[in-house]
Amino acid sequence: MTEGSRKVFNFLKENYGEKLTNADIATSLGLTGPTVVGSVNGLVKKGYAVREEVTIPATEEGGKDVKVKYISLTDAGMSFDPDAEAKKD
Repeated sequence: MTEGSRKVFNFLKENYGEKLTNADIATSLGLTGPTVVGSVNGLVKKGYAVREEVTIPATEEGGKDVKVKYISLTDAGMSFDPDAEAKKD
């Protein structure tokens, strides 16, 4: 697991249950958007995280609905120990 992925993973674990976007994670950790997207993609691919797309209704008449993707760890992600995984290598 890369250093960036480790930071993203730990942040998601520490904030489990929060509705977090890529931008939230990037801002909180001081990482670039592409770094967060790559890290999240890796976690999703391994089954440790999921993206949930939610549509937020427009707040103004004639406005457009907004689609937001929230990221959270799965049960497998919450029980995953990257330190134990690193010892296997």
